[in-house]
Amino acid sequence: MALEFSSDIAEVLTSASLVPEGNLVEQVHRALRAAIVEVRVRPGSALSEKEIAACLNVSKTPIREALIRLVEERLVTVVPKSGTRVAPIDIDRFREGCFARLHIEVAAVAQAATLRSDEHIIQMKANISQQREALENEAYWDFFLLDETFHALILKAAGLPGLIPIMEAAKVEVDRIRSLKNRLGVRRTEIVIREHEAIVAAIAARDPGRAAQAIRDHLGEVDQRIWALGEDHVLWNFIASVSKTPPRSSIGIAG
Repeated sequence: MALEFSSDIAEVLTSASLVPEGNLVEQVHRALRAAIVEVRVRPGSALSEKEIAACLNVSKTPIREALIRLVEERLVTVVPKSGTRVAPIDIDRFREGCFARLHIEVAAVAQAATLRSDEHIIQMKANISQQREALENEAYWDFFLLDETFHALILKAAGLPGLIPIMEAAKVEVDRIRSLKNRLGVRRTEIVIREHEAIVAAIAARDPGRAAQAIRDHLGEVDQRIWALGEDHVLWNFIASVSKTPPRSSIGIAG
């Protein structure tokens, strides 16, 4: 499957609606970040403050401030003599995100199994029901968002809601590649739902060890996640074409 991208990010942002009385920098940042993380614009594409400002009907000041935030998040790069661009895919950062997510969530889910309330279990089960509905409707982006909510519910059940934004920042490259896989039709949604059910069952049973193993099975070890990327040649070749540097042979996957 060949991926098609808009020629510039301004086209992607045509559907973004800003609320005049709201914080414009926050809104612009959120819209740009979503477009980049969802891979609706090709990594490496140029970003024009003027075009984005015209598209969103705002001055260049909130655009500039939002882009500064995205540079800090490493989602945007400033290239000398080339301008501001969407950051390329970074496999090393993907690996770091997988590592952070695995180790934080293994500890969190074990704690959730100890601290959870009945309301937490009700919320998780309701979320899984919504996941099934999204799958039946082939609403894959809705499924992605529900998956994000499910993992946030685990952190809340563990009494660690403050880790949610930290996790979002740590796994941003993981989310970019997940979005890319979704666009290429590389999905395991039914398996994911079953794994989520196993996690909830372990938390409901107040079994920390079983819960930790269930989320390990769900997230996979870091090297397994890297290897899985290479099993789909279309996916891997695209990643290689938009990577910061050619994926290292030390990862164990042929280019």
